[in-house]
Amino acid sequence: MSRCRQLGISGVWLLSMFATALAMLLGMLALWLSFSSSAELDGRYQSSGQVQLSNGKVLDISHSLQVNNGRFYAMTRQGDSILETSGTVDYGFLGNYRLRVEDGQVTGLASEVDDELVFNLLYGRHKGSTIRLTRLDGCLYALETRQFYCPARHL
Repeated sequence: MSRCRQLGISGVWLLSMFATALAMLLGMLALWLSFSSSAELDGRYQSSGQVQLSNGKVLDISHSLQVNNGRFYAMTRQGDSILETSGTVDYGFLGNYRLRVEDGQVTGLASEVDDELVFNLLYGRHKGSTIRLTRLDGCLYALETRQFYCPARHL
């Protein structure tokens, strides 16, 4: 009688355990291969444009983001309002990253700005706020604040 039969271990059970272990190993390998460190994000990003408010007024908007050694520094200008934030960059899977705000402040907040723009400014300044970044057409898109950051062009 074989040793496996003496212990009451069937061939089907051994095969299912082997298949489970192999699936777990392949899953961990897939996660490891899709992991991106924040160092891959290092650099300067920017975007600018205009937005039309509900009252018809047009505001100039610009976004700047610098990532260096796992930290970020950002500035957003919406008309006369300026948001400055800084914090850490969390590592990402599948091309996604998270910015964790440690410090932020808004200056010059005008009462004429639409509620959605005010929300974006106020959300981005609170300590502990998380802003998820995803890659889109070679740029970074901030999901919570709906801001684009494209690699800065050196002149």
